[in-house]
Amino acid sequence: MNAPLTQTDTAQLFRSLRAAKSWLRAGAARGETPAVAGCVAMKPGNDDPPIFMIPGAPGSVLQLGPIAAAMTAPMPIYALKPRGLEAGETPLEHLSDMAAYAIDLMRKVRPHGPYFLVGYSAGGLVALEMAQQLATAGEDVPVVVLLDTYPSREIWPLSCHAEILVRQAFRSIWALRRCTLRQFTNDVKRRVRSLFWYLAASGVKLASPQPLVAEGTDAASRRVHVATFNAGEAYRPSRYPGKVVFLQPEYVLNLEPKAPRKVWGQFLPNFVIRRVPGSHLTMLEEGAAVTAAKIARCVTEARSL
Repeated sequence: MNAPLTQTDTAQLFRSLRAAKSWLRAGAARGETPAVAGCVAMKPGNDDPPIFMIPGAPGSVLQLGPIAAAMTAPMPIYALKPRGLEAGETPLEHLSDMAAYAIDLMRKVRPHGPYFLVGYSAGGLVALEMAQQLATAGEDVPVVVLLDTYPSREIWPLSCHAEILVRQAFRSIWALRRCTLRQFTNDVKRRVRSLFWYLAASGVKLASPQPLVAEGTDAASRRVHVATFNAGEAYRPSRYPGKVVFLQPEYVLNLEPKAPRKVWGQFLPNFVIRRVPGSHLTMLEEGAAVTAAKIARCVTEARSL
């Protein structure tokens, strides 16, 4: 899971969603939306095995629109909507159930593998669990691509926490040296809140970590966001031997590890890290073309093997 987004971050995210919404409506007008409810055709393609993408905690496939639009790979691209966004639906509470639900949607489009899975943020945990369940069922999953995805901080190794907290301390000292008194007071409050959230998310039971849900979202989206966040916090990944590629943005948030392998290495022996421009959010926006190219490369390499 990732640190809570600021209001500026969420505003930026939902600007991209509005842009993606227009693009997606244009695709629907061209007849590119499949008959399978919950599985949205993001880009048409040839008869090659499709790429299936899982959105982050808010559940909106629209956030994946810029990447799909920039994708030059010849195969079709689909996005899987979580349960709970439609009228009368209740969000699932456990990540294993979310993965099983997504697999059911995917099988209606493609009954058998190979399956190429891409998950953004919390959606990466769903994609990884999908790969586990598909592998157990004897299906072929050549690659899982995680777009800046982490499990709960409660299972991160102590060396990760130590590195992050030391880095934060040095950054805080350096920043506070140049502050006015008022700036100093506001900055200290912000950093204390950030540290409080981090410790709570890491298992120090000061309080339960809560997701920051963007203002203006509807009730269904808020329920899906909270349910996915809580399911991700409770999820404990098991060892998965298949190939997993982690796309890490160049700008690493202050409360994220510089080396994802420290977190994922204990679970994923076939783990590859590739870097893309931007941040956790802008890798879907300004950096969408590079992110799409990296995903296409991952799929091409996996198919060749």
